[in-house]
Amino acid sequence: MRSHERTARRYAKALYDVAREAGATEAIGQELEQVAAVFTGDAGAHDVLTRPWIKPADRRGVAMGIAQKAGAGKLVQDFVGLVAERGRADHLPEIVGAYRTLVDDELGRARAQVRSAVALTDGEKRALSGKLEHALGKRIILEEQVDATLLGGFIAQVGSLIFDGSLDGQLARMRQRLARG
Repeated sequence: MRSHERTARRYAKALYDVAREAGATEAIGQELEQVAAVFTGDAGAHDVLTRPWIKPADRRGVAMGIAQKAGAGKLVQDFVGLVAERGRADHLPEIVGAYRTLVDDELGRARAQVRSAVALTDGEKRALSGKLEHALGKRIILEEQVDATLLGGFIAQVGSLIFDGSLDGQLARMRQRLARG
């Protein structure tokens, strides 16, 4: 999986450089995400684009057709076609993530994956975003997920940094303190 990430970063960086020259990094990212959503949601397309015995030119044509149907512009169509032609269509989700990271860095923002026991209210989201923005010095985009396995609270992750405000985490820390004496 590490090789997927390295390859994805190289492809994402190349697309990002071209998109930056065109002054459309965010728009290109949105188009790329739409194409990736179609690709991952359509098992038939996924099968065609990942089969090694299908001719590279045919994979390119199929990928460009999918991108066109998804409403992507010429740049994204060509990019997705190139990725498919080179047999890297299975890397598309990682490429999207790497591209998103490049755009976020450019715009001074970070994405926080937040798992909570119950859905957060708008006020709680604003408060959490504010605290994370203050701590990290970046604008925060919350990506929320309800995790029924948590007893209460939330766990927020920004990159490799984890903020554990869950009841599970508090109990684990209390257990460690009691064990130490």
